[in-house]
Amino acid sequence: MYARRIAMFVLRDDNNRVLLQHRDKDASVLPDHWAFFGGGIEGNETPEEAVRREAKEELGIELKDLDFFKRYEFQEKKGLYEKFVFVAPLNYAMDTLKKQQDEGQDLRVFSFEELANLKISDNDKVVLEDLFNQ
Repeated sequence: MYARRIAMFVLRDDNNRVLLQHRDKDASVLPDHWAFFGGGIEGNETPEEAVRREAKEELGIELKDLDFFKRYEFQEKKGLYEKFVFVAPLNYAMDTLKKQQDEGQDLRVFSFEELANLKISDNDKVVLEDLFNQ
């Protein structure tokens, strides 16, 4: 059994850069890290339903052209986590997303090379490497 099931999404622009959020320094999970958008799968939700709900809650958007990318299992401090990652095109104006952002303190797009200078969890680094190596 999993300690937690997570649905995450990545928005990619036409230059293959990814959108990440900078989590608040007092966030309960990954404080002061750059991370994906998404969250826990609730009740009988499918991973896709969860990621669509999270996109609405966190950025106020309806995800379009959403594709399932990959399922991961990561051992974390609280146990085994199951993570579902989805990808969609970044077809939203950045200033609009920043105004609508409900969690985190910032958001930006990054190339693979720029990720090396960011504070990112080891598990998220694995996902990002897979995304950029596909």
